[in-house]
Amino acid sequence: MMRRELSLVLFTLLVAAVRGVLPTLQQKEPNHDVMPRPASGFGREIADCGRFLPYSSDPNHLWNRVHRRLFERRDAHGVAWGCDEVDPLLWGESHHILANPAYAETIRLLDEFTTTHAEQLIRDPLARGVFQSDLWAVFEWLARSADDHQGERAELERRLAAIMKAVALTPLEIQRLPDNYSQLRGKTTDDGLVLPDPAGGWLLVGRDDATPVAPFHSSFFTRSLFLVFLKLPTGGPEPSKYLESMRIFSRQRPHDDPCQFHACGEPQFPVGTELALVRRALLIDAAGQLVASPITESVQLRRYSRIPPGANFDFDNSTQQVAEFQITRRPLAQGVLGLRRVGEDETHFSVFMMAYQADRFENSFGNSTGAKILPGCHDCHQGIGVRSFTSYSRMQMQPDHFFVLLRSSTEAQEAAVAIAYLQTSNEWMLWKRMRGGSSPGSLPHYHR
Repeated sequence: MMRRELSLVLFTLLVAAVRGVLPTLQQKEPNHDVMPRPASGFGREIADCGRFLPYSSDPNHLWNRVHRRLFERRDAHGVAWGCDEVDPLLWGESHHILANPAYAETIRLLDEFTTTHAEQLIRDPLARGVFQSDLWAVFEWLARSADDHQGERAELERRLAAIMKAVALTPLEIQRLPDNYSQLRGKTTDDGLVLPDPAGGWLLVGRDDATPVAPFHSSFFTRSLFLVFLKLPTGGPEPSKYLESMRIFSRQRPHDDPCQFHACGEPQFPVGTELALVRRALLIDAAGQLVASPITESVQLRRYSRIPPGANFDFDNSTQQVAEFQITRRPLAQGVLGLRRVGEDETHFSVFMMAYQADRFENSFGNSTGAKILPGCHDCHQGIGVRSFTSYSRMQMQPDHFFVLLRSSTEAQEAAVAIAYLQTSNEWMLWKRMRGGSSPGSLPHYHR
């Protein structure tokens, strides 16, 4: 089903690629009730990979060297990118770490890690959890592409799986990891955006069919749990009643009416409505079981400043106010994991929805300095009002299944959905075989 959905948005992705809508990020916010916006134009200082030492102050520490080898990419000008991203800068056609000399160096580093038992060098559970998540991101990329370098992929996967197992935490250790979102929960930015907090009127929603509520995000990043929150403005409809009106419409709407270019009668939410997508890391514990961790990887916010009556599409990106916070590993060596706000002019390269596209560092096309991240949200959320709420309205993504039956949910319920979804993936099946000691040469690769 996901492959069919992807084919329906290829045109959107092509437009995004041509326009250079490629997300990036910015700086950690201070802990205040009202948080100032980061100044624009200083993204490269924030992303200075030359001085990025997440696991130790020693640049030659093996954990730092492994992270640098897997995550750091260099553009045509020799500038390093990617060191502090949630996801490594890898695309479907990337050859990074698959071709020599990078492949040989990566194998040597991973072998050095296992033969010297480098997992014992750092005992801090937070650092171990983040390190496992970093390795898993690369394992996920290797496992879902199979068209080239199959032997190299298998050798890398086997080594990554062994290290992920070696640094794994117990379920109790995962449960006790610090919540890096706790200091931001419920806070308000100086431009009026509120970070989601169930105690502050935010409603967590899920799907009746027990599938991920953010299906594209979950499909591209299976190792993460995605939580979708809705907050209606003061004076608006009561959240539970509004949700019920959405459900009634979903049941009653004629399924032969595409609705894309005319009024369809869907229950519109009021101006001032806010949506949030919170991404959290799933980890693999010491027994090989999946556990939802307290580590927040990103928070994406949208607030509706205008909902023009009679309009179907927001072509000029003027109806929504957007913001994003992303994990930063910079203070990790001190036992802290931060979240920083994306700057308005910050630029970087996006891997979301780009699984079948060419590597931005191995090909000459495209903008070698990346593009702004924040406008990128608009490409998948171009509808007006509730039509851009793609967890509910699938008109832009999935025209044969327009309005989803949503329900009130809990984090435990959504974690169970995310874990069950990941357990059906070919990446997870490959991981289980690797963990069990199967020969890498006998393991198939799959596209999800």
